[in-house]
Amino acid sequence: MQMQVNADIKRDCRKQTGVSWASLKKLKAADYNQNDPKLKCYLKCFMQKNGIFGEDDIDIEKALRHLPTGIKGPSKTTLEYCKKIPSVDSCDKAFQLAKCYFKAQPEVLKSVSFV
Repeated sequence: MQMQVNADIKRDCRKQTGVSWASLKKLKAADYNQNDPKLKCYLKCFMQKNGIFGEDDIDIEKALRHLPTGIKGPSKTTLEYCKKIPSVDSCDKAFQLAKCYFKAQPEVLKSVSFV
């Protein structure tokens, strides 16, 4: 059921933002040199629908619930650091958080299904 719910979230967010498959695939391949507002808003949508992003920032405790126990400690430290990165709006904030987190914890990127 979780897989279906996640698939629905991804589909809804793709439809809502109009993000391209190309942008999503680049992100999954760790290409953070994109300045695509649709991709940024897709990440915000995905995080919000998963309950880890409020109106304009991440809820670290809720985000940690989605992660395996073994990486919660390092992830909390990383997310607290990444949360401080400046952004121009809430969509950019979601992108900057994801970019910072996945650069620091690249192994997690392989297991996250946001595409």
